[in-house]
Amino acid sequence: MALWRCNIQLAIPTDVYNAIPLAKRIAARDAIRDLKALAVKINDGAANEEMTVNARWHICHHDTGELCEPEQEI
Repeated sequence: MALWRCNIQLAIPTDVYNAIPLAKRIAARDAIRDLKALAVKINDGAANEEMTVNARWHICHHDTGELCEPEQEI
């Protein structure tokens, strides 16, 4: 079976992200959750299993040399 596989990594400044209307942020979160619910692990249960059901976010402080905040599931 063929799989549509997607990896997205975005680093949006918090002030820019917070300026996005709340309804739009919630809609994006909900769309990601809907897609995550359809995702499967590749080779589930096999020795070469790949975890391909990931959707997480966190506040990153790499630009200031500080530690990142804990990741949270979407």
